[in-house]
Amino acid sequence: MGAALSDGSYRKHVEGVRRRLSRARKEAAARLADLGITPWLMPRGGFYLWCHLPEGRDAAALSRAALRKNVVLAPGNIFSPAQTAAGFMRFNVSQMPERAWQVLAHVLAEPPDRPG
Repeated sequence: MGAALSDGSYRKHVEGVRRRLSRARKEAAARLADLGITPWLMPRGGFYLWCHLPEGRDAAALSRAALRKNVVLAPGNIFSPAQTAAGFMRFNVSQMPERAWQVLAHVLAEPPDRPG
């Protein structure tokens, strides 16, 4: 392990991971914007994008609809002790295969669930 630190290979590896993650974050934000989902803020690092859903959409309802299609999404309220994040969703930009994008687009095209 000492050689990896002293010869710079670990630093180069980490920089490569950062570049790939940055690219994935930008690409995910653009694809989400195409679906009407906007980042709450655009982070400079990390795996996650916290996003506003389109007006009138409930993250828990979207997550349930996606789960029926075997795609797991992270609705905001599971991270909110006060349960004030129903219009938010957290996306892991490193874990968004094409199928997840297809299901997300499909469930957003469906009419919102009625309370009930």
